[in-house]
Amino acid sequence: AIVGLLTGLNFINYLDRYLVPGALTRIEDGLGIDHAQAGGLQTAFIVVYTSAAPFGGYIGDRYPRRFVLAGSIFLWSLATLGSGLAWSFASLLFARGLVGVGEAGYGIVSPGLIADFYPPSRRTRALSIFYVAIPVGSALGFLLGGMLEHRYGWRSAFFIAGGPGIVLALVTLFIAE
Repeated sequence: AIVGLLTGLNFINYLDRYLVPGALTRIEDGLGIDHAQAGGLQTAFIVVYTSAAPFGGYIGDRYPRRFVLAGSIFLWSLATLGSGLAWSFASLLFARGLVGVGEAGYGIVSPGLIADFYPPSRRTRALSIFYVAIPVGSALGFLLGGMLEHRYGWRSAFFIAGGPGIVLALVTLFIAE
């Protein structure tokens, strides 16, 4: 059950991350930004993510991981919703940076939690299921971002993708460690 929940969350994690590339042309038009700024959105995300990851590990070693998970998921989901409310390049950049902080906390803590739930003989299988969500979530994030922005506008992709994480963040509070 735990690997299913965390795999689903990892799927959403990567889906949220790749909404921007899928809707990028309309984001550029909607916010009046150029290609260099648009490319900077993913670059900034990665820089924030890699900078925040060590802190996520530090916090995950000192506090109950279910709280770190819930807070991280809630932050990235709220920031995804906030991405849809962006009024300028700077506001979208800020929101995507917060997504990076939240996803870093989740990405660092969740594999260790899975390892605690499975004996060494089953751990590799559990982690392989968890990590399958990376390419699947990435591809569907790109696809969903493009489809939703085409049909409903670029902001809709962020509104639709951000909601499930907020609900699932609450579920993670009930994980027994």
